[in-house]
Amino acid sequence: MAANNKSKSRSTTRELLLRSASQVVIEKGVEALTLDAVAQQAGVSKGGLLYHFPSKDALMQGMVEQLIQDFEMTLEAEYDQDDTPGTSGQWVRAYIRASLRISQKTLALIARLSSIAANSPQIFESAHTYQQQWEKRIESDGLDPIQATLILLVSDGLWLSEIFQIGTLEEPRRTQVVEALFTMTRAATK
Repeated sequence: MAANNKSKSRSTTRELLLRSASQVVIEKGVEALTLDAVAQQAGVSKGGLLYHFPSKDALMQGMVEQLIQDFEMTLEAEYDQDDTPGTSGQWVRAYIRASLRISQKTLALIARLSSIAANSPQIFESAHTYQQQWEKRIESDGLDPIQATLILLVSDGLWLSEIFQIGTLEEPRRTQVVEALFTMTRAATK
């Protein structure tokens, strides 16, 4: 029982550190992300932070992994709540809905973290792993894989345009595009 409590405590501390790092990045930018700033924001010692994240790169990689895991959880919940379970396009529809649920705070964090992609590509390695898994899901979702890929790219484009405030769709056009994507998931079977 004591080992289980230690594990929960470590997990809780790790989550606190990731939330604190995210808060620093959102409020002050990536350039303000230091181990000292995160430790102070979290109210832990620098040694406590280093126990979980031995470097700034490890901390940023943890932030990226947390973003992806949060998206995965939303994606799985949306998959389970599909209005036509067991039909072609169920996973692609879940992906669209999960993308629409990305919060403004998360969008801000993604925007700030994306600024380091060119200089620290290793931080985003886990994103490549998930991308490969998602491509496999596309292949087995019952839709034409090219059509499904196009749908996901448009879905990604919607939230990316919001991040960078370039080409952001106004209502009602945005809703019409989303509705068209859902329609395409029901009409694009293999």
